[in-house]
Amino acid sequence: MRKEAVSRALRLSFAGVIFLVLVLLIWLMAMTLLTLKDKGVPVLIYHNFSWSNNVSGNNKMLTERNAFIGQMDYLYNNGYQVIPLQSLLKYMSTGEPVLEKAVVITIDDGYESNYTLAFPILKQYNFPATIFLIAGKVGSNRPDEPAMLSWMEMREMEQSGLVDIQAHSFDLHHKVYENREQTLQGPAVVTRAYLPDRGRRETATEYNDKLYQDFIQARTVIESNLHKQVDTMAWPSGAYNLTALRLAREAGFKYLVTIRTGMNQRGDNVQAVRRINVDGQISPAGFAELLEPDRSYIRQFRHVAFRYFHHLVEVFL
Repeated sequence: MRKEAVSRALRLSFAGVIFLVLVLLIWLMAMTLLTLKDKGVPVLIYHNFSWSNNVSGNNKMLTERNAFIGQMDYLYNNGYQVIPLQSLLKYMSTGEPVLEKAVVITIDDGYESNYTLAFPILKQYNFPATIFLIAGKVGSNRPDEPAMLSWMEMREMEQSGLVDIQAHSFDLHHKVYENREQTLQGPAVVTRAYLPDRGRRETATEYNDKLYQDFIQARTVIESNLHKQVDTMAWPSGAYNLTALRLAREAGFKYLVTIRTGMNQRGDNVQAVRRINVDGQISPAGFAELLEPDRSYIRQFRHVAFRYFHHLVEVFL
């Protein structure tokens, strides 16, 4: 009798789990149908810019000047409304309306070409943009790397009212070795680095301290030099985990930006903002396609599931 009771209880428990899963799937499917009506807002990612037409096919992070002008011209002539990132964040978190055909421009890393090349074009079209700055590289002019922005250049852009400087870490935008043989590498934000002088990898405590101190330093250095609030960070290389998410919050970042592709909709998580990379080699037709809403039901279903997964994560962090 006892075995039968246990067996019956297990069957009922299993049936209950199946029922809950089915209810969840039906609910997610219904929410997906609703979100298909919301076109969402694309957030574009740029990096470095070039004056030359001879951009290497291997450097997809480098956008040629005339191509950038063509893309901004397309936005202007096709009714797109370039809005500040902060307006998008309000729309996502509170539902505050945004303009029809809204789009956001972001530029990662903080190369000097953002000032010398992109900024004059943005001013010409009166388009706002957010630059996510690797704060530890400000003013760097190493011969093996592109020149980086100076604080003076950033102050001028900030004073224009068009450019908002936010964080891209202080010095975590690189990979670290995971083992003694230096055969395994991973993004610094999500990897406990191998420490050659100690013959071991970082402990969990050392890793946590590394992240927290970097995030704090990035925010405070930008704030002290530009005399502004810094509350948004784009993950270096798009890499993050639950530990990094928790520590970024503790370091004062309210908004976090990813490289996860897709549109941003009302109710989406402001600590998982999606963006669309503008390949330096993209054609005009390809650029136009980036701005079109994704009507794939499967991808929208994943989008909705990802949204509520993040909401669930917030409960436990």
